[in-house]
Amino acid sequence: MKKALSILVIFITFGYLGYVSYGMLLESPRFAPPTKPGVSPVTVPLLAVTEDNNGLVIPLSVELLPGTGKVLVNINNPSFILDTQDSMRLAVKEAAEMTNTDMNRYDVVFSITTNISIIGGPSAGAAMTIATMALILDKQIKKDVAITGTIMPGGYIGQVGGIEEKALAAKEHGIKLVLVPLGESVYREPFENCTQRKGAGWSQKECFITYRLVNISKEVGIQVKEVGTITEALKYMVE
Repeated sequence: MKKALSILVIFITFGYLGYVSYGMLLESPRFAPPTKPGVSPVTVPLLAVTEDNNGLVIPLSVELLPGTGKVLVNINNPSFILDTQDSMRLAVKEAAEMTNTDMNRYDVVFSITTNISIIGGPSAGAAMTIATMALILDKQIKKDVAITGTIMPGGYIGQVGGIEEKALAAKEHGIKLVLVPLGESVYREPFENCTQRKGAGWSQKECFITYRLVNISKEVGIQVKEVGTITEALKYMVE
């Protein structure tokens, strides 16, 4: 009888501890439930490049609504081509996986208003993922930080182009920190060196290419920091 009573006490004790541990796990940021649908949208700056190779900052608004798992696009400019929409779907997928959230109960609406023709592409994927995660976790995006980079499976950030042009535009809009993919805070700038050799009745020109390593942060006058994952970028972008 005493042995059975001891087993029952042990069972109840471990059951209680398991219940408490599970409750603490659910309250952790990774397993936090989605914010209530209908709350204010989250806005994040997108860094883009125009067709004439100028940097551009475009505000992207992301909203979470009751729904059935749709990714909806509210854009008044057709220059955002198909691969940009693909990035939106991948961003929602990665945000859901990283927060362990079932998005089948919600619709995510991406809204962009611009009359400027820009180069569409996947370079906004990282920003879209972070904005979606901020909605799910009920967080705000810092106004003086921007990111450019693709979103890859597993939450990794992939390389993009036009970093210097985007950094210049960010600086003009009061952004203090630009997050870029690994290896893209510097670049090699080629320039040509030529010498002219002359002799009696002949002339020969010899040219060769050399490279100068350009630090974008120093070149533009804005802080540029490399990040490899969405988790790392969140530390700088989310309040």
